Amino acid sequence: MRELLKDRVFIVGIAGDSGSGKTTFANAIRRLFGEDIVGTITLDDYHVYDREMRWKLGITPLHPEANNLKLVETHLFMLKRGEKIVKPTYDHRTGTFGPWEEFEPKPIIIVEGLHTLYDGIRNYLDFKIFVDPARYVKRRWKIRRDVEERGYDRRKVVEEIIQREPDYKRYIDFQKIYADVVIKIMPSSMRSVERITYLLEEENFRDVYRVRLIFRREEEIPAEPIKLNIDLSALVRASERDFAIGFFSDYYYSKPSSFIDIDGFMNVEIFGSLLETLKEEIGSEMSYEMPEGYVNAIEVAKLLVCWRLLEVLKKKVHLSASGGK
Repeated sequence: MRELLKDRVFIVGIAGDSGSGKTTFANAIRRLFGEDIVGTITLDDYHVYDREMRWKLGITPLHPEANNLKLVETHLFMLKRGEKIVKPTYDHRTGTFGPWEEFEPKPIIIVEGLHTLYDGIRNYLDFKIFVDPARYVKRRWKIRRDVEERGYDRRKVVEEIIQREPDYKRYIDFQKIYADVVIKIMPSSMRSVERITYLLEEENFRDVYRVRLIFRREEEIPAEPIKLNIDLSALVRASERDFAIGFFSDYYYSKPSSFIDIDGFMNVEIFGSLLETLKEEIGSEMSYEMPEGYVNAIEVAKLLVCWRLLEVLKKKVHLSASGGK
């Protein structure tokens, strides 16, 4: 696949609220496919106002008018044509703008931000992802990131969370109806002794989640499907930790969709075998530092999102080679 992607430009869009986990899934794609063929653009660089001016104007970054979305469209149009762009930058540590920088197109370009699936912008995307954690999870992640990583004042972070919720509903949340994959992240629903233990151990409990992946169903892919086979006997033997996976079909915003629920922890041997299947298909030599024993539901979800992306890329390469669109 890495060879087939050369001299092409595919754009992957990842949308969602601030602190929702967009970068987590972008990093998974970049690591699996290889940083040499994957470039990333964050739409935060296209803010119109710096942090101080936004506070003075009483406008949040979620409002479309606080972002230069027309410039985003222009840049994506140019990148699709294989042209280099010169783009703005934004420094989250200072809340101010940095120098403009050159950005060269690569075979896979990830565009992540608040308005990635917005009107006009989504027309340039080949694969669309919306990350949609539960309010409780999202609030915890945003406070942890902004306070611990970016050094923001905790009180102001909480104020901003409350202030921006109406704009999230008006300008961001609706974008999920255009996504090829919606990623819902919720607290675990496990009810075992282990779940109770994790409730008492705050640091460990942070990593216990339930993830629902909603894949919009497409027409039959005119290429060899990528088979991810799970050894049921190995799954049973490795069930020292709680793990559950389920599947059902339904409509999501009027579109036929497949729903996959993942909860708890998967044994690394099973996870590793699935990962190797994808690496072999891609031709990737990426190294993955396996945690000891188990991976959580978010790691499994990242792998399944990459699997779906790979199938879509295979379909588009096949159609391109056969003269289709």
